[in-house]
Amino acid sequence: MTVEKYAMPAPITIAILDDDHVIRMARYALGGPGEITDQWVRDFFLPEDMDIGRVYAAGNGLHEADGVTLIPMSAKLDVRAGSDASILIFRRGVIDAALLAANPKLKLIQRIGARPDAIDLKAAAARGVKVSCLPRKTMQYTAEHAILLMLALSKHLIEADDAVRHDRWDRARVHPENGVAYNYAGIPNLGGLFNKTVGIIGLGEVGSLAAGMARGFGARVLYANRNRLPVEQEQRLGVEYAAVPKLLAEADFVSMHANNLPENKGLIGEATFAQMKKTAYFINTSRGRMVDEDALYTALTTGVIAGAGLDVHYEEPRPLSDRYAKLRNVIMTPHLAGGSRTGIVDEIETILDNCRAVLAGKPIKYQVSA
Repeated sequence: MTVEKYAMPAPITIAILDDDHVIRMARYALGGPGEITDQWVRDFFLPEDMDIGRVYAAGNGLHEADGVTLIPMSAKLDVRAGSDASILIFRRGVIDAALLAANPKLKLIQRIGARPDAIDLKAAAARGVKVSCLPRKTMQYTAEHAILLMLALSKHLIEADDAVRHDRWDRARVHPENGVAYNYAGIPNLGGLFNKTVGIIGLGEVGSLAAGMARGFGARVLYANRNRLPVEQEQRLGVEYAAVPKLLAEADFVSMHANNLPENKGLIGEATFAQMKKTAYFINTSRGRMVDEDALYTALTTGVIAGAGLDVHYEEPRPLSDRYAKLRNVIMTPHLAGGSRTGIVDEIETILDNCRAVLAGKPIKYQVSA
């Protein structure tokens, strides 16, 4: 990575408003080992190999030695009470006019995520504060993976591949014509997304992306969310709000995209599956512990639902000889929907490039305006 050198005005303070693995990686890039240890960074990327020096180098020009102060996590800064911050970096939260007024030195609001919904763009513009919302490829990949699992299940991809590889077809019932034999393995109930209903639980960043992709395949999209979106936003996304019972009753695919909050542990259980169609599929690319896997196993083995696509699991890695491994109506992947974890470093590099640029009066990437 080559970092463009800009002359930095001083003093500069950067505030990071929330805390998760992506935010912690940004803290390490800015502050180096300390609150975030070298070992935590190494462990984060395992089993992939990652030079942690690249992570720290993403913050070149924005380190303490460069005259930049990073407000530590231990300070538990309440930016609504006011600060000297020049830059606010965040993933989740609300940036309103009152917060902007309490932080008069702000030059940049940098969101790690593409949606500006929680930012008062008019108030930011009135104060000359630039706003950037970074589209995250890891979110895009996760949404793609949810759609992949829907398609693989409805088209019986694993079974079809196995039939071709192992020559599984009935010679007495197949009569090729000119070398063509449609569905010669005789796989029943083939489907797809066209004219089907996709139900999305949790219309956050990934859920919204998955909704758009599903609509691209010709599906109707229902969503259930803690808070209903404004009607104009629903229209823009092409989605219909539905209470959870209605969503479960009508959806051909139920896809989990709820936030990984403590109160969501065990959110999906026996009652959920009982309300779904017997022909429906359950998809989870969110977090495994939001699902009661005993209830899901029962639903899959007793015909309550047709199948499931799981990228996340209650216990990761799944134990050897796990009972789910014997189920032919389940497709499982090893929590890789978001792609390589090195992609997070690409995102950190982009947001810190923006920090350097705005401090030097240069254009920023992914700028949004009212």
